[in-house]
Amino acid sequence: MGFRFFKRMQVIPGITLNFSKSGVSTSFGPKGLKYTVGPKGTRYTAGIPGTGLYYTTTKGPGKNKRATASPASPPEMGFLQRLTLTNDEKILLQGFEKLGKGDTSGASVIFQSSNCTDCRFMSGFLAIGRDQYAEAEQFLLQARSPDLGTMVTKIGGEFELLLDITEYIEAPIGVDDRGWSLCMVEALQGQEKYGEAVEIINDEWEKNVQDKVICLSLTELVAMSQNASAQELKDIVKMTQDVENSEPIDTNILYLRAYVLYRLNLVDAGTSQLTSIIRKAKDRPEELMMDIRYLRGQMYEENGEGAKAKKDYQQIYSQKPTYGDVASKLNLN
Repeated sequence: MGFRFFKRMQVIPGITLNFSKSGVSTSFGPKGLKYTVGPKGTRYTAGIPGTGLYYTTTKGPGKNKRATASPASPPEMGFLQRLTLTNDEKILLQGFEKLGKGDTSGASVIFQSSNCTDCRFMSGFLAIGRDQYAEAEQFLLQARSPDLGTMVTKIGGEFELLLDITEYIEAPIGVDDRGWSLCMVEALQGQEKYGEAVEIINDEWEKNVQDKVICLSLTELVAMSQNASAQELKDIVKMTQDVENSEPIDTNILYLRAYVLYRLNLVDAGTSQLTSIIRKAKDRPEELMMDIRYLRGQMYEENGEGAKAKKDYQQIYSQKPTYGDVASKLNLN
């Protein structure tokens, strides 16, 4: 498990710089529909109408690339605007300008030169991108303040952080309490501090039980952790019982719910949950649907229903012959 962070900064209308562990890439397209060209190939990001959420698929390097471009500099503030900035605000802006040029290391050095709340947050965010989770935790603890986000609001109107909640679902987060919680969960997860991570995301969930992003984050955290207790697994089943499969984020939640049922040895309930998800595959990430079908195949296998399992594996193989071990399961190796 683990969140994958995706840093994004708009540099001119329609073009966005993305800062991820794999390096800098560039996105093209209107809001809600992006083609990202980077080291891992072309990434198609589609908005989920009315939610502010995204889901993505990736094509390999060299395949169907839409465009390439050199990074551009972020929009500059006017001379008089800069005169009104405090020293810490100037440092924060300089850090953003480094990010706009793709210099994440330089940006990190600049952010760390200030003890202001927002610079501490950004230092923590970038430390997560380097897998330096203990360091990220310390920066984020220093960023915990009612003033969090004040400076970013003043100088970075187009600045946005895009967080991969799971492998399939991305959500924009702000430099605010909610964003802090999601970042801190990642920092704690990276250190295998499961209990502390659950406490933080639970607190965020209690603030707004309608927040699907928090629901997904909490569900994945518990579902994928070997440290989760039986009661915690049962709580997830109860928490997600009324989720309807209306959007891709719901599909991801229900997929994880089925896995939780599986972990509770409720195999029939798990396969039933997965079957209901598979019936609504339109506009869902293809990789997610293959993962769902694969999990159902595994459940069928363990339940002694080999013929049903084989059908799921054959369906996956027809879509992607190199998926996992399906070729081996079908004795095609």
